[in-house]
Amino acid sequence: MIVVRTLSELSGRIQEFKKKGRSLGFVPTMGFLHDGHRELMRRARPESDVLVVSIFVNPTQFNDKEDFKKYPKNESGDLDICKNEKVDLVFLPESSEIYPEESTIQPVIRIPELMNKLCGATRPGHFEGVLLIITKLFLRVLPDRAYFGLKDYQQYILIKNYLASIGFPVDVIGVPTVREESGLAMSSRNSRLSNEELEDATLISRALNLAQKNIRTKNISISEAREIIRDILLSSPRIRIDYVEILGADHLEEVEDFHSDTLIAIAVFLGSVRLIDNIVMEKK
Repeated sequence: MIVVRTLSELSGRIQEFKKKGRSLGFVPTMGFLHDGHRELMRRARPESDVLVVSIFVNPTQFNDKEDFKKYPKNESGDLDICKNEKVDLVFLPESSEIYPEESTIQPVIRIPELMNKLCGATRPGHFEGVLLIITKLFLRVLPDRAYFGLKDYQQYILIKNYLASIGFPVDVIGVPTVREESGLAMSSRNSRLSNEELEDATLISRALNLAQKNIRTKNISISEAREIIRDILLSSPRIRIDYVEILGADHLEEVEDFHSDTLIAIAVFLGSVRLIDNIVMEKK
């Protein structure tokens, strides 16, 4: 497994692979890897001649400086996981490599219709930072396929549409959410939760599942589904709701019923930790 830390070395390695006609699969991450990341690598591995993983906690996508400072890191553990999953190349740069001090101009990339709701509405600047780092990484890695977890569904839809809109030749592949036995969606931020908060966090998936069950068996309305979810979440005094939204799954548009593919999305705070989860219901 090759580990590179500079953009110039990354580009050199990528060009070597390209000259040999090898297909590249890419899994961009912020590290502190878990089984959800493993699943991305396992999906990519048989579909790629060369598997590239990036590990970089991107400062421009954090609208909360304290959240950035507290984001968990484990470089040695991450590299062990990558090696076990047969990753060919890991890009592990310092922040100064991606955002050099002498570079005072950074482009702002926006797709308002996909960014002005859900996480984009409550985390100003977040998705601008996501699209900036995606641009920087993809122009260097030049992947044929890229893999993203569907827990971050808005991010997946945004990146897929953005890359298609600029004509970047890559297949963007969404991989289903990996969950703990409790149903909690795996996230690097889960490590910051206390035992009591971890127990409360299971209410998120329980709320999604109960809403989905009632939609299918009782034909409830969108407003009734939202109310079910909110009631379950607020059964814990430790949970603070950021949003509970039900939108069209393809373009995150407002919907009046469940007769199209529908995204049910939740974001909550437990203490200072923000958690998100969702399910996509196929049309009736």
